[in-house]
Amino acid sequence: MELLHTDTLAEAREKLRRETENFILRTKKVASRDALGCICARDIFAEENIPSFRRSIVDGYAVIARDSYGAGESMPAFYEVTGKVNIEEPAVQKVRTGEAVFLQTGSMVPEGANAVLMIEYTQNYAPGKMAGYRPVSEGENIIQIGEDVGMGECLISRGEKISPEVIGKFAALGIREVEVFEPLKVTVISTGDELADMDEPLSGSKIRDINSYALGAQARSFGMEILHQIRQKDCEEDIEKTLRDVVDESDVILMSGGSSKGSKDYTKKVLEAVTGNVFTHGISIKPGKPTILAYDRAKNTVIAGLPGHPMAAVMMFRLIIGDWYFSKAGIRPPLPHFAVMGENVSSNQGRETCLLVRLLRGENDYTAIPIYAKSGSISALGKADGYVMIPRNKEGLKKGERVLTEVFV
Repeated sequence: MELLHTDTLAEAREKLRRETENFILRTKKVASRDALGCICARDIFAEENIPSFRRSIVDGYAVIARDSYGAGESMPAFYEVTGKVNIEEPAVQKVRTGEAVFLQTGSMVPEGANAVLMIEYTQNYAPGKMAGYRPVSEGENIIQIGEDVGMGECLISRGEKISPEVIGKFAALGIREVEVFEPLKVTVISTGDELADMDEPLSGSKIRDINSYALGAQARSFGMEILHQIRQKDCEEDIEKTLRDVVDESDVILMSGGSSKGSKDYTKKVLEAVTGNVFTHGISIKPGKPTILAYDRAKNTVIAGLPGHPMAAVMMFRLIIGDWYFSKAGIRPPLPHFAVMGENVSSNQGRETCLLVRLLRGENDYTAIPIYAKSGSISALGKADGYVMIPRNKEGLKKGERVLTEVFV
């Protein structure tokens, strides 16, 4: 009798990383205006300063700050207005003691001036003469050269998602193209004689196929592209043929069902036949113990045999394939929340427990409320904000205990 040897979650993740050391994510160049939501494939640095000149942030007068010291409503400072700089033109004149140059918002600050006095605090009392009714400090109302973005500053790091704000930086710096990761190409194969599509009538013990859609949607939420969603009967020869048909064009294949020890569970045998490289057959975690991992070195294809139960399948995708992809692309997962347990929770010693939780925000902390559901549940995932990992050597969690909650992407 063959015994099911299981890895810890950490061991399975490390094995997958080690097996796929030569797996290289493909990249492509896209127009920066079309890059929203893409994952940046390399660090991008500013090759110039923003702004490239000292710029006024108000309508007002460029002055020397010390000329304004002591000014107030009853005793203004007096200036000679020597010129004007419109927003579209260079500042060619120099400001000297006792002088002021009128600026528009965005105008270049002329040489010699080190502050801008807002127009609201000034009065022209004669042609070319201006009174200022408040003091300004050095640098006031001026954006310095490179203050917004400095030359050499990293605009976005490898693995970061390109946001509208970053596209604005690209526009300001004239960056027209950026290198991004191409989406991984994913095939989802859901196995089982009992499965019917969502629009098929149910009869006998038939159930609708959840995993094809749930796993496909989960992969897309990670920025992956779905090549095929396939439902497959429990026939070893047909499963192997389907796998061979899609392995060439897929970066990742997700097979759900057929990974435990039942009489119709062919996944391990089929994966051995196709890849010759099944390196994990079982993970000591609840839910998701019967997960199988393989890697086709010739095709550079990762294959995960996931449990048939929807909640377990989706969670193992997140914990294994999602973690692997984040590591490959340099994506930082969302920061976890510290929370306190809302009630006592027991767990099975000997394997980790992935406990789904809702997070309730209080005055000082979050409270983690356990969501109890069997691994066949799909609704539990929709109620959860994240999960808490209970270590394999721990009997459970106590009410009020402080825990780290991983939040869903």
